Amino acid sequence: MNSRRLVVDGYPTHYLEAGDGPPLILLHGGEYGAAAEITWEHCIPALAARHRVLALDFVGYGHSAKLRDFGGQRRLMLRQITGVLGALGIDSAYFVGTSLSGRMLLDVAGHPAPSWPIRAMAVAGIGLAAPAADARKVLENFDGTLEGLRPSMDVLFHDPRWRDDEDYLRRRYGFAAIPGAWETAAAANLRSPMRRGDRRPPARDYGGVAVPTCLIRGEHDRLVPDGTWRELAAQIPGARTVTIAGSGHYPQIERAAAFTDAVLDFFAPEGS
Repeated sequence: MNSRRLVVDGYPTHYLEAGDGPPLILLHGGEYGAAAEITWEHCIPALAARHRVLALDFVGYGHSAKLRDFGGQRRLMLRQITGVLGALGIDSAYFVGTSLSGRMLLDVAGHPAPSWPIRAMAVAGIGLAAPAADARKVLENFDGTLEGLRPSMDVLFHDPRWRDDEDYLRRRYGFAAIPGAWETAAAANLRSPMRRGDRRPPARDYGGVAVPTCLIRGEHDRLVPDGTWRELAAQIPGARTVTIAGSGHYPQIERAAAFTDAVLDFFAPEGS
């Protein structure tokens, strides 16, 4: 893997690049300590055997710029990815997203005029409803300490080899402790007194997703109950569903070989 930086719209984006072939964009989740490297490191070698893999750090995460858009952080992330793809001259790509980025992919693909050139996509760790409230609260209540990050391991992972691994916890904490990372994420808790807090988002409808879509769920995902995952699949025309046995919210980490096999098998008919 090659570590690269690209300045778009005046701020740097960090990404990992490997392999050759049709472009494949990997996007990480939104919890404290998330980053391209720690999310995709075990998948990149197999994926890079068939694709030019680009695993990006969102703004606020990893080694990208630490910025916050108080009008909507997702809006900034969407512009970031659009800008990077344009700067690299990528006009068609496969995408894999997980958790936060999986939702972003669904929203982009469901738009009448998608802003990303999605040829096909694999989406992990997302259901039709929002993540389970109790589990999500654990991820959000991080105080910036190593011990404060520990409870998130029980939410993200099922396999004790990952969930109880002290060295791995410290690696995740290393990404959470990058200067500016905690502050950028924690700023989401700031709310303007002029903004109403009782507005509910509209019901989600992904019937307009027109690109080939594979939905992946870890068998023991505490954030995404099986029922809401299947409700999502029922909305997307022709969606393929894959359950990764023995894993929690992040099968690309706990069961990387099974995850990459599922992704490559799904993308193969598209000519990769």
